[in-house]
Amino acid sequence: MKKSEFLFTFGRILNDGVTIFLGLLFAYFLRMRWFGVFQLSSPTTLFPLDLFYAFAFKITLILLVIMALNGRYKFYTDEKVWDEIVNVFWTYSAGMALILVGFFFSQFTFFSRFIFGVSWLAGLVLLIGGRLLLRKLSEKLHQMGYGKVKILILGTGSIAQKAIAVLIKNPKFEIVGLLSEKKTFEKKFEKIQILGSFKDFENILETCEPDEILVASDKSSEKITSQLVRIAHIHHVKFRFLPDELGLDLAAVTVSTLGHMPLITLQSTKLGRWGYVLKSVVDYSLSLLTLLALSPVFSVIAYKIWRENPSAPIFYKSLRVGRNGKEFYCLKFRTMVPDADEKKKALLEKNERKGGVLFKIENDPRITKLGKVLRKWSLDEIPQLLNILKGDMSLIGPRPHLPEEVKKYAKDDLLVFWIKPGLTGFAQVNGRSSLSFEEEMNYELFYLKNWSLRLDTMIFFKSIWVVLKRKNVC
Repeated sequence: MKKSEFLFTFGRILNDGVTIFLGLLFAYFLRMRWFGVFQLSSPTTLFPLDLFYAFAFKITLILLVIMALNGRYKFYTDEKVWDEIVNVFWTYSAGMALILVGFFFSQFTFFSRFIFGVSWLAGLVLLIGGRLLLRKLSEKLHQMGYGKVKILILGTGSIAQKAIAVLIKNPKFEIVGLLSEKKTFEKKFEKIQILGSFKDFENILETCEPDEILVASDKSSEKITSQLVRIAHIHHVKFRFLPDELGLDLAAVTVSTLGHMPLITLQSTKLGRWGYVLKSVVDYSLSLLTLLALSPVFSVIAYKIWRENPSAPIFYKSLRVGRNGKEFYCLKFRTMVPDADEKKKALLEKNERKGGVLFKIENDPRITKLGKVLRKWSLDEIPQLLNILKGDMSLIGPRPHLPEEVKKYAKDDLLVFWIKPGLTGFAQVNGRSSLSFEEEMNYELFYLKNWSLRLDTMIFFKSIWVVLKRKNVC
């Protein structure tokens, strides 16, 4: 997810919240204060302003939730101006109607029907006005180059022609090039550079690094498209297409529009944008609270490791591969002798993990006496809470991968890099130490395609249970 997408969406939420709240305040002051200025009838029921602030804030939150549930804050949207106005009008009006019904059933006596009516009208005007201003602002920012989406179009037929005509009018998009279905092709199509054919797709991805792939081909087949999807997702690039719907086995599909044409987004994981934001909030909150709660334990362990060998480091920093293939240093309490990595080469022939990719041996002679205790209770993992706060890891996710292991992965295995590695994960709580590499990867890919907060919660509590049973989950 690009930062610009989050900021534009957050801007819509902020706009709606502020304008709805101001609409309520305007109605209050008009009825309770300004009527007297114009020598109109005074309000029969007084409602203190300080109480109304709290009341208006609650109403605003309720309306924002209703608008969110109605899809008004989707990250990717290509609504026409009139469609957005109509959708905002009906969602906001329906929300106000639901609140009015709620007042009736809760027997809440609203002190002024005038205030309620004016707040609906004023809020609606401010809300739509703010949305239109945001559109103008985002358009200006796109023209200045901020938040532009680089698109690689696959296709050089009539569908591609229509897509190009729409995209070049929208300052949000930048077409980086085209790929042709044909083996022999012209240098340009619709004044856009043709970079190669479909067979060159993977190489072109590595050179031009687009944000999105758009298949707009008259001749694409299910087999060809499924191959393109796999390659795009391996390279962590968003995949969209304009042809008729295809029967592909994918994790999630979302539908939007591109001009007058239906636009289908094929996703490799159900961990969508708001899901990603929610998961990140949970990660940061729980890891910070856990780190604060375990700070005495953290200090005691660090001191004991230092006492065991004052000349050796307290933490072990291991280079790992995380989300989108980005490398980072994974932190753990040191549980092995300082030259453990050098001694690993001599122990490779004793590897007990099937598949030859991962390394694991029972009674590893490199583990220190204190290290055995830390590993038994998974206490050596505590410093990874710092990795979570830094944004390199998540509480729940795939195992952090070693670069030398990743070099041996099959292309399909690289799909796990769509999400952050985790402190614990689905494979860890299903006997990872006894799993072959293929079995572990199947668990990781299942988690990727079937993510949900419910699944994360299940893994979290099962991880605690596994640790309490004194099973090493690492």
